[in-house]
Amino acid sequence: MRKILVLLVISIVFSGCISEEKETKTKELDLEIGEEYTYEFYSNGSYIGYNKYKVVGKEGENYLIESEVNLEKLGLKMNAKYTITKECMPVHYEFVAYVNNEKQTVSCEFTEGNVHEVATKGDQKFERDIKLEEGTYLLDNNMIGQWALMFKTMELKTGDSYVIPMFAAQPMKALKIEMKVGEIEKIEGYDCYKLDFIELGYYIYVSDGELIKMETKDKTLIIVLKR
Repeated sequence: MRKILVLLVISIVFSGCISEEKETKTKELDLEIGEEYTYEFYSNGSYIGYNKYKVVGKEGENYLIESEVNLEKLGLKMNAKYTITKECMPVHYEFVAYVNNEKQTVSCEFTEGNVHEVATKGDQKFERDIKLEEGTYLLDNNMIGQWALMFKTMELKTGDSYVIPMFAAQPMKALKIEMKVGEIEKIEGYDCYKLDFIELGYYIYVSDGELIKMETKDKTLIIVLKR
């Protein structure tokens, strides 16, 4: 399926070597039904839209999340639903998007070691089974809430380096990304770990498990938690 995005938050193709793999220490999610977060997007200093997500319910021990992306200035709107376990592992993901008024959809069902994805773009239909490593996170383009939820499960320590298996539904890709944990910096009034996502070209700032800010290394794109 051709990439849906107008604005890419992650880059699917990269070069370079990933260092020796190390798994992050994790903890279980402890979410409250009704909690909601909004992340605002700024391009070259100008506000261009947002992604918000809300915990809307539980299904057994799994959490039900609804999310909206509105980057209207770029011609992109998305409404998504996803189900995750208390370890932040994906169970189900779906969205309806309009890109320059063209309807596009994705539906993913996750089972052990596999995701079955069905996507549409206009009159075209795409269907694929994709193998996944154990512990693969769902981190789709522009879905900042999925990143935020992942960080709520991670125990970070300065100097550590990790390789994170992830799946991006829009380009139908499973890959690994390297994350290096830097020193603590004051960002937006919070003491944050500075996380270097080397291949993606992003710095991400996390305070006590909460995603505060993402930015490209040239600072042309900044995504920040709205307060």
